[in-house]
Amino acid sequence: MADCLPTLLLMHSCVFAVLGAFLFLIWREDLEATEYRWWCAAQFAISVGLALLSFRESYPLLAIGLGNAITLWGVGLVWGGARVFSGRPVDMRLVLVGGAIWLLFFSLSVDAVRIVDRCAISAVYAFLLADEFGSFRRQRTLTLQATTVLAAAHACFGAIVAVVVVVLMARGNFFDPRPFVVAISVEGLSYGLLLGFALLAVTKERAVARQRSMAATDPLTGLSNRRSFDHNADVVIRNSRDEGDSALLIFDLDRLKAINDSFGHSMGDRALTTFGEVAAKSIRNEDFLARIGGDEFALLLTRVDSARAVAVAERIRSAYGSAAAALGDGLASVSVGIALSGRETPDLSALKEAADKALYVAKSGGRNQVFVAQR
Repeated sequence: MADCLPTLLLMHSCVFAVLGAFLFLIWREDLEATEYRWWCAAQFAISVGLALLSFRESYPLLAIGLGNAITLWGVGLVWGGARVFSGRPVDMRLVLVGGAIWLLFFSLSVDAVRIVDRCAISAVYAFLLADEFGSFRRQRTLTLQATTVLAAAHACFGAIVAVVVVVLMARGNFFDPRPFVVAISVEGLSYGLLLGFALLAVTKERAVARQRSMAATDPLTGLSNRRSFDHNADVVIRNSRDEGDSALLIFDLDRLKAINDSFGHSMGDRALTTFGEVAAKSIRNEDFLARIGGDEFALLLTRVDSARAVAVAERIRSAYGSAAAALGDGLASVSVGIALSGRETPDLSALKEAADKALYVAKSGGRNQVFVAQR
């Protein structure tokens, strides 16, 4: 097996280069996902390090020293990408310290100490990676969980090998490094390949989730859009029917066209974003707020009566009036139509029709007021 190791290292070097190329292409399609850049650089670094290690018989100092250092820097880059993936800052000192430690001490060490150092450094990075993915809460997918387990298993392997070698050294037994080098190389290569494909899967999941979020989100206000609202609200109404009434509130920003015409669309956009911020702060976590048209917003409340729905609408209307007082020379205000579920309004379509009629009454009655549809 030891005789085949250089060829095995070269083959895996090519595979890591291909993985890096795939990650580079993915990053080029989604430049905002900067974790791809880190993981792409990591795969290329590991590929170069493995290529150097394949020449360990011909140039041992260069191959073992620089090759291991570069692969360790690649491992550090993987952890850095995981930090970026989680939305956390990266300390470049931690990314680079593993390879730097190896370069500083490998030439002064015997084979046993080198094995301990290499395994210990790899184990630390793997534990850090497992902790990073394990603490990620926004998108706990099976792929993320599997990647966490994979990194933890690699960390345990490195720690166990390091302990075994230390025990053998302490007992003064004859130490043959070759079986350990082969075992570490095979396990490390297997882990690296599995991790590379896991990162590809994680990035793909993130890209799909981002695209779904963009398709369901209004780009100006950051709220759900009409498509998302229509898709989810009817299900919510039906599922919560046994828990009490639901209320649909339709908000229409008064005189938004006049604000756009007189003060420019930037002022109109400020009015829209201000309303979205005010309304989002005035509702519960389970309430569903969306921008469903140019100047219209919808809010679905569950387990409420008429008085509660009116109170929420008035709170939002008043808060928006205060927040937008300086927009458009005081033209900014909002009218609200409310409809509550019942026999005459059993689903979202019927609620919308009733709320639109109530909104028309509120607008025609002088604007900046709340009106409830009669059951």
